[in-house]
Amino acid sequence: MRHVMPASKSFGADRASGACRRPVRIALTGGIASGKSTVAQMLQHKGAVVLDADAAARRAVAPGQPAWKRLRAILDAAYFDPATGEIQRRKLRKDIVRDPELRAQVNAAVHPSVMEAMEAAWREWCVRDPHRVVIFDIPLLYEAQMEGSFDCVILVYADPETQVQRLCRRDGIASEEAQKTLGMQWPIAWKKERAHVVIDNDGDLESTRRQVDALWNDKLQRILSCRKNTSTTSSSWDRGLPG
Repeated sequence: MRHVMPASKSFGADRASGACRRPVRIALTGGIASGKSTVAQMLQHKGAVVLDADAAARRAVAPGQPAWKRLRAILDAAYFDPATGEIQRRKLRKDIVRDPELRAQVNAAVHPSVMEAMEAAWREWCVRDPHRVVIFDIPLLYEAQMEGSFDCVILVYADPETQVQRLCRRDGIASEEAQKTLGMQWPIAWKKERAHVVIDNDGDLESTRRQVDALWNDKLQRILSCRKNTSTTSSSWDRGLPG
């Protein structure tokens, strides 16, 4: 059983005290149908750069890419379009809900390429615009045990009942299937205890927007203030992922 120490809640205090030695690494995460994409769009509209893990995954599994080749080696031919070689995403998504072993194999094949691409994009933004807020949007941050690579984790929260209702409406599936899909991720209440910042998305859109406004105007602006007083040498960005 994996034991994880709760994430520190002192992010804001540490940064306000001037403990700024390098660009701050920020992650946005949530649960299925919690509204993470909505919050990501709000942050983008305010000027943040959002590095989307789902988009990176779609690029990573394009025919001919290294992750695609790894999937070809472990998956049956029925998972690939015979004409184009593209992955039959709907079939694969349906099967990994039911098969934890298959899910683990797919994640192991795809995640390294996804994170490599996101890390490269983050380093590029650190050089191009070191004062810009750059956010890693990673749905399975905790499941992949990557939370230790970030200084600030923002969680978009919705209670499980709300998640199920939204998922049923969004995907047109039965409640039982929605519950199974939720079961692929760790409990969102567990994540809530460990995140530095929680955006409660159980209410209406305006309530979520107010919380994002407060986050942007307070904590994320302190990140900008830190960066303006930080020398940005390449060595200050050397932060690897956990093994």
